[in-house]
Amino acid sequence: MAYDLYLSYSGRKTYQICPLRYHFSYILKDKTGRDPRRAMLGNVIGKVFEWFYDRRVWGTVDPTFTAVSYIDDATRVIFEQEKFDAASDPAFCSLLRQDLLKYVPEGVEVIRNHELISTNSQAELNLEVEYTSAKHGMTLKIGGRTDFSHLKGDKTVWLMDGKASKHREKYVDAEQLIWYAVQHYLKYHVAPVRLGFIFWCFPEDPIKWISYDNNAIRASLDRTFEVAKKIQLKQFDPTPSGECHKCDFLNKCEEGQRHLAKRKVETGGRIESSIFDLESV
Repeated sequence: MAYDLYLSYSGRKTYQICPLRYHFSYILKDKTGRDPRRAMLGNVIGKVFEWFYDRRVWGTVDPTFTAVSYIDDATRVIFEQEKFDAASDPAFCSLLRQDLLKYVPEGVEVIRNHELISTNSQAELNLEVEYTSAKHGMTLKIGGRTDFSHLKGDKTVWLMDGKASKHREKYVDAEQLIWYAVQHYLKYHVAPVRLGFIFWCFPEDPIKWISYDNNAIRASLDRTFEVAKKIQLKQFDPTPSGECHKCDFLNKCEEGQRHLAKRKVETGGRIESSIFDLESV
Protein backbone atom coordinates (compact mmCIF):
# COMPACT_ATOMS: atom_id res chain seq x y z
CA MET A 1 0.00 0.00 0.00
CA ALA A 2 1.30 3.43 -0.93
CA TYR A 3 1.23 5.98 1.86
CA ASP A 4 1.21 9.77 1.75
CA LEU A 5 3.50 10.48 4.69
CA TYR A 6 5.52 8.86 7.47
CA LEU A 7 4.97 10.39 10.89
CA SER A 8 6.35 9.44 14.29
CA TYR A 9 5.31 10.61 17.75
CA SER A 10 8.43 12.80 18.03
CA GLY A 11 7.73 14.22 14.57
CA ARG A 12 4.15 15.12 15.46
CA LYS A 13 5.25 16.65 18.76
CA THR A 14 7.98 18.67 17.08
CA TYR A 15 5.48 20.03 14.56
CA GLN A 16 3.06 20.95 17.37
CA ILE A 17 5.83 22.87 19.11
CA CYS A 18 6.93 24.66 15.94
CA PRO A 19 6.36 23.74 12.28
CA LEU A 20 9.62 25.44 11.29
CA ARG A 21 11.54 23.28 13.78
CA TYR A 22 9.92 20.24 12.16
CA HIS A 23 11.03 21.48 8.74
CA PHE A 24 14.64 21.80 9.88
CA SER A 25 14.65 18.45 11.72
CA TYR A 26 12.59 16.16 9.49
CA ILE A 27 12.57 17.73 6.03
CA LEU A 28 16.05 19.22 5.85
CA LYS A 29 17.44 16.71 8.39
CA ASP A 30 19.64 19.45 9.80
CA LYS A 31 21.68 18.22 12.79
CA THR A 32 23.06 21.68 13.58
CA GLY A 33 23.58 22.34 17.28
CA ARG A 34 22.29 18.97 18.45
CA ASP A 35 24.05 17.80 21.62
CA PRO A 36 23.81 13.98 21.97
CA ARG A 37 24.88 14.17 25.62
CA ARG A 38 21.45 15.45 26.64
CA ALA A 39 19.79 12.08 26.09
CA MET A 40 22.83 9.82 26.52
CA LEU A 41 21.89 8.39 29.94
CA GLY A 42 18.44 7.39 28.73
CA ASN A 43 19.79 5.93 25.50
CA VAL A 44 22.39 3.77 27.24
CA ILE A 45 20.01 2.56 29.96
CA GLY A 46 17.50 1.81 27.23
CA LYS A 47 20.05 -0.32 25.39
CA VAL A 48 21.01 -2.20 28.57
CA PHE A 49 17.39 -3.11 29.29
CA GLU A 50 16.69 -3.88 25.64
CA TRP A 51 19.36 -6.58 25.93
CA PHE A 52 18.01 -7.53 29.38
CA TYR A 53 14.70 -8.55 27.82
CA ASP A 54 15.92 -9.75 24.41
CA ARG A 55 18.46 -12.09 26.05
CA ARG A 56 16.03 -13.08 28.82
CA VAL A 57 18.52 -12.01 31.47
CA TRP A 58 15.74 -11.95 34.05
CA GLY A 59 15.85 -15.76 34.00
CA THR A 60 19.57 -16.05 34.78
CA VAL A 61 21.15 -16.83 38.16
CA ASP A 62 22.22 -13.22 38.77
CA PRO A 63 20.28 -10.79 36.54
CA THR A 64 21.78 -7.72 38.22
CA PHE A 65 25.37 -8.80 37.62
CA THR A 66 24.62 -9.59 33.98
CA ALA A 67 22.80 -6.30 33.38
CA VAL A 68 25.69 -4.33 34.89
CA SER A 69 28.12 -6.23 32.69
CA TYR A 70 26.34 -4.80 29.64
CA ILE A 71 27.01 -1.17 30.57
CA ASP A 72 30.33 -0.71 28.78
CA ASP A 73 29.20 -2.40 25.56
CA ALA A 74 25.92 -0.48 25.55
CA THR A 75 27.80 2.77 26.06
CA ARG A 76 30.08 2.02 23.11
CA VAL A 77 27.11 1.17 20.89
CA ILE A 78 25.31 4.41 21.71
CA PHE A 79 28.46 6.52 21.36
CA GLU A 80 28.98 5.04 17.89
CA GLN A 81 25.35 5.63 16.91
CA GLU A 82 25.52 9.23 18.09
CA LYS A 83 29.00 9.75 16.61
CA PHE A 84 30.16 10.94 20.01
CA ASP A 85 33.89 10.95 20.74
CA ALA A 86 34.44 9.90 24.36
CA ALA A 87 37.83 11.62 24.37
CA SER A 88 36.14 14.96 23.76
CA ASP A 89 34.57 15.03 27.23
CA PRO A 90 36.11 12.53 29.69
CA ALA A 91 34.41 14.21 32.66
CA PHE A 92 30.99 13.63 31.11
CA CYS A 93 31.87 10.00 30.37
CA SER A 94 32.97 9.45 33.97
CA LEU A 95 29.75 10.91 35.38
CA LEU A 96 27.68 8.93 32.88
CA ARG A 97 29.30 5.66 33.97
CA GLN A 98 28.72 6.51 37.65
CA ASP A 99 25.03 7.08 36.94
CA LEU A 100 24.77 3.83 35.00
CA LEU A 101 26.42 1.84 37.79
CA LYS A 102 23.87 3.33 40.17
CA TYR A 103 20.66 3.16 38.13
CA VAL A 104 21.03 -0.12 36.22
CA PRO A 105 21.04 -2.32 39.38
CA GLU A 106 18.16 -0.26 40.78
CA GLY A 107 16.34 -0.72 37.48
CA VAL A 108 16.60 -4.49 37.78
CA GLU A 109 14.99 -4.24 41.22
CA VAL A 110 12.20 -2.06 39.83
CA ILE A 111 11.49 -4.67 37.16
CA ARG A 112 11.46 -7.46 39.74
CA ASN A 113 9.44 -5.64 42.39
CA HIS A 114 6.78 -4.41 39.97
CA GLU A 115 6.51 -7.69 38.04
CA LEU A 116 7.49 -6.09 34.74
CA ILE A 117 8.32 -9.49 33.32
CA SER A 118 6.37 -12.07 31.38
CA THR A 119 7.39 -14.96 29.14
CA ASN A 120 6.47 -12.72 26.21
CA SER A 121 8.09 -9.49 27.40
CA GLN A 122 9.76 -7.59 24.57
CA ALA A 123 11.93 -4.53 24.25
CA GLU A 124 11.77 -2.10 21.32
CA LEU A 125 8.55 -3.57 19.94
CA ASN A 126 8.09 -2.16 16.43
CA LEU A 127 4.53 -0.80 16.17
CA GLU A 128 4.87 0.78 12.73
CA VAL A 129 1.56 0.53 10.89
CA GLU A 130 -0.14 1.98 7.82
CA TYR A 131 -3.61 3.41 8.27
CA THR A 132 -6.02 5.09 5.88
CA SER A 133 -8.40 7.73 7.20
CA ALA A 134 -11.46 8.29 5.02
CA LYS A 135 -12.26 11.31 7.17
CA HIS A 136 -8.95 13.00 6.33
CA GLY A 137 -8.53 11.49 2.86
CA MET A 138 -5.00 10.20 3.28
CA THR A 139 -2.90 7.19 4.27
CA LEU A 140 -0.16 7.47 6.87
CA LYS A 141 2.66 5.24 7.93
CA ILE A 142 2.55 5.76 11.67
CA GLY A 143 5.97 5.02 13.11
CA GLY A 144 7.25 4.22 16.56
CA ARG A 145 8.60 1.60 18.93
CA THR A 146 7.52 1.14 22.51
CA ASP A 147 10.40 0.57 24.91
CA PHE A 148 8.77 -2.42 26.62
CA SER A 149 5.78 -4.63 25.95
CA HIS A 150 4.47 -7.20 28.43
CA LEU A 151 1.83 -9.76 27.50
CA LYS A 152 0.18 -10.78 30.77
CA GLY A 153 -2.51 -12.97 29.21
CA ASP A 154 -4.04 -13.67 25.80
CA LYS A 155 -5.06 -10.03 25.37
CA THR A 156 -3.68 -8.34 28.46
CA VAL A 157 -0.96 -6.06 27.16
CA TRP A 158 1.12 -3.50 29.06
CA LEU A 159 3.10 -0.92 27.09
CA MET A 160 5.80 1.03 28.91
CA ASP A 161 8.34 3.73 28.15
CA GLY A 162 11.55 4.34 30.09
CA LYS A 163 12.65 7.81 31.21
CA ALA A 164 16.07 8.68 32.61
CA SER A 165 15.71 12.39 33.29
CA LYS A 166 16.74 13.67 36.73
CA HIS A 167 13.47 15.65 36.69
CA ARG A 168 10.80 13.00 37.24
CA GLU A 169 7.68 14.60 35.74
CA LYS A 170 9.16 17.31 33.52
CA TYR A 171 9.52 15.23 30.37
CA VAL A 172 6.42 13.06 30.68
CA ASP A 173 3.74 13.37 28.01
CA ALA A 174 0.83 10.94 28.27
CA GLU A 175 0.26 11.43 24.54
CA GLN A 176 3.43 9.46 23.85
CA LEU A 177 1.97 6.32 25.39
CA ILE A 178 -1.46 6.92 23.86
CA TRP A 179 0.32 7.16 20.48
CA TYR A 180 1.73 3.65 21.10
CA ALA A 181 -1.72 2.42 22.20
CA VAL A 182 -3.19 3.71 18.92
CA GLN A 183 -0.51 1.87 16.95
CA HIS A 184 -0.97 -1.35 18.91
CA TYR A 185 -4.73 -1.25 18.39
CA LEU A 186 -4.42 -0.56 14.65
CA LYS A 187 -1.76 -3.23 14.16
CA TYR A 188 -3.00 -6.03 16.42
CA HIS A 189 -6.65 -5.04 17.06
CA VAL A 190 -5.95 -5.17 20.78
CA ALA A 191 -5.99 -2.12 23.04
CA PRO A 192 -3.34 -2.21 25.79
CA VAL A 193 -4.75 -2.67 29.29
CA ARG A 194 -2.04 -0.56 30.93
CA LEU A 195 0.21 2.26 29.78
CA GLY A 196 3.05 3.42 32.00
CA PHE A 197 6.33 5.26 32.35
CA ILE A 198 9.36 3.82 34.18
CA PHE A 199 11.57 6.43 35.86
CA TRP A 200 15.01 4.84 36.15
CA CYS A 201 16.38 7.69 38.30
CA PHE A 202 13.54 7.45 40.86
CA PRO A 203 13.55 3.84 42.12
CA GLU A 204 11.61 4.89 45.24
CA ASP A 205 8.65 5.92 43.02
CA PRO A 206 9.42 4.43 39.62
CA ILE A 207 6.08 3.92 37.86
CA LYS A 208 3.44 6.31 36.56
CA TRP A 209 0.38 4.69 34.99
CA ILE A 210 -1.54 6.63 32.33
CA SER A 211 -5.31 6.45 31.98
CA TYR A 212 -6.90 6.50 28.54
CA ASP A 213 -10.06 5.36 26.76
CA ASN A 214 -11.56 4.99 23.28
CA ASN A 215 -12.07 8.74 23.01
CA ALA A 216 -8.38 9.33 23.72
CA ILE A 217 -7.44 6.95 20.90
CA ARG A 218 -9.77 8.70 18.45
CA ALA A 219 -8.56 12.15 19.50
CA SER A 220 -4.90 11.17 19.17
CA LEU A 221 -5.46 9.71 15.71
CA ASP A 222 -7.31 12.85 14.60
CA ARG A 223 -4.47 15.05 15.83
CA THR A 224 -1.99 12.91 13.94
CA PHE A 225 -3.85 13.27 10.64
CA GLU A 226 -4.44 16.98 11.20
CA VAL A 227 -0.70 17.52 11.64
CA ALA A 228 0.05 15.27 8.65
CA LYS A 229 -2.30 17.28 6.44
CA LYS A 230 -0.50 20.52 7.37
CA ILE A 231 2.87 18.90 6.64
CA GLN A 232 1.56 17.70 3.30
CA LEU A 233 0.46 21.27 2.52
CA LYS A 234 3.98 22.47 3.45
CA GLN A 235 2.77 24.72 6.26
CA PHE A 236 6.06 25.36 8.07
CA ASP A 237 5.63 28.85 9.53
CA PRO A 238 7.42 29.36 12.86
CA THR A 239 5.42 29.56 16.09
CA PRO A 240 7.68 31.41 18.56
CA SER A 241 7.18 30.41 22.18
CA GLY A 242 9.01 29.66 25.41
CA GLU A 243 10.52 26.69 23.58
CA CYS A 244 12.67 28.92 21.39
CA HIS A 245 15.53 29.18 23.90
CA LYS A 246 15.99 25.38 23.68
CA CYS A 247 15.75 25.16 19.89
CA ASP A 248 18.83 23.90 18.05
CA PHE A 249 17.91 26.16 15.12
CA LEU A 250 17.47 29.44 17.00
CA ASN A 251 20.39 31.07 15.19
CA LYS A 252 18.57 30.39 11.90
CA CYS A 253 15.19 31.74 13.02
CA GLU A 254 14.74 35.50 13.18
CA GLU A 255 11.19 35.15 14.54
CA GLY A 256 12.41 33.10 17.47
CA GLN A 257 15.22 35.52 18.22
CA ARG A 258 12.82 38.48 18.17
CA HIS A 259 10.36 36.63 20.41
CA LEU A 260 13.01 35.85 23.02
CA ALA A 261 14.37 39.40 22.95
CA LYS A 262 10.86 40.75 23.50
CA ARG A 263 10.06 38.27 26.28
CA LYS A 264 13.36 39.01 28.00
CA VAL A 265 12.34 42.65 28.29
CA GLU A 266 8.78 41.79 29.37
CA THR A 267 9.81 39.25 32.03
CA GLY A 268 12.89 40.98 33.35
CA GLY A 269 15.25 38.39 31.91
CA ARG A 270 13.46 35.22 33.08
CA ILE A 271 13.40 32.21 30.76
CA GLU A 272 9.91 30.87 30.16
CA SER A 273 9.13 27.23 30.80
CA SER A 274 6.95 24.99 28.66
CA ILE A 275 4.94 21.79 28.89
CA PHE A 276 6.97 20.52 25.96
CA ASP A 277 10.54 19.27 25.95
CA LEU A 278 12.39 17.02 23.55
CA GLU A 279 15.01 15.64 25.91
CA SER A 280 13.66 12.11 26.23
CA VAL A 281 11.26 11.46 23.44
